[in-house]
Order: sequence, then C-alpha cells, then structure tokens
Amino acid sequence: MRKRRQAGWRALLLGMTLTLSGSAMAVDRVVVELGGGDNLRGVTRIGATWDWQSRWFADGDWYLGGYWEAELGRWWSTQDKPGHKDITEVGLTPVFRLQQTHQDGISPYAELGVGLHFLSNTRLNDQRKFGESFQFGDHIGFGVTFGQHQAFDIGYRFQHLSNAGLAGDNSGMNLHLLHLGYRLP
Repeated sequence: MRKRRQAGWRALLLGMTLTLSGSAMAVDRVVVELGGGDNLRGVTRIGATWDWQSRWFADGDWYLGGYWEAELGRWWSTQDKPGHKDITEVGLTPVFRLQQTHQDGISPYAELGVGLHFLSNTRLNDQRKFGESFQFGDHIGFGVTFGQHQAFDIGYRFQHLSNAGLAGDNSGMNLHLLHLGYRLP
C-alpha cells in the first residue's frame, strides 16, 4: 500500500510539473486559502491559477469564464487521537466563474469547480477514512474582485472532498474556506 501511495504521489507531481512547467511564466494569479472543516483545527493552501482565454455569454454586464487552479495544502486535526494528525494535499481543479464585467472597481462573482486531489494519508486520527488517496473536490463559491485591473480577489468557498464511493471507506470532508487572490502584473 505504501509503495502504491508513493507511486501515486510521484505520478501526480510529475504530471503537474509537466503541465505547469510549459506555462509557469503565464501564471495569472497566486492564491491563498485559509479555513477549517469537520474535526479540523485549520486548512492552509497556496496555489496558482491560469485563466482560460474563452468567455461565454459576454454580450451583457456579466460573462462566464474560468481558470485552472493548482494548489498545495495542509490540514491539521483538532483531535488528540491515534493516527495521522495532519494531511498534505495536492489539487488541480478547473473552475467556472460567472463574473460581472468591470475593469476597475468592485466586480462580484459566483463560481463552481470540480477537480482531483491527492491526499498524503487516507485516514485522519483513525476516525476519518478516505478509502483512497485520490479524491474529488467540488466547491461552490462567491466573492468580489477589485482594484486596478481586478488585481485583488476575496471570496468564500464551500468545498466537499470525497472518493465518490469508488473505495470502501468514504468519510469525505466538508471545508469552509476564505479565498484570497492576487493577479500578477
């Protein structure tokens, strides 16, 4: 099992490295997420996003666009029980965003994303059981962008991670996250 998990980590990291290395200079935004969830003392993530060039339904004051988001995160448990007290995760998520059209000022948005996450452990304090290291992470969120060229982004996300019933154990995890972003010049 340990060798399988290590091989999974290597495959995911290699895939992300190859995907991101060709466009590393084209990072559009850096992001930080802070929050918590079921039996968690805290969640911290850092990441980067790459905007899609396509915009749909852009004739009015709103448009539908999106971006790729790659993140590295850490979860910390609140419980002092046997087993792993923390989990490291790597995630890659395509995100659709419905946003108001503004170049400067405040621009509200709503978003939806479903992506893949890889967890370093399949158990948290031997109480939460995830079955597999690979998890699906879906989120809904809302927030605003503001500042010159919409450089700043602040929002809220509700995210659920689970293996979608593909493995025997499927405790899943619900997260409440403060999403902060900064568009690179």
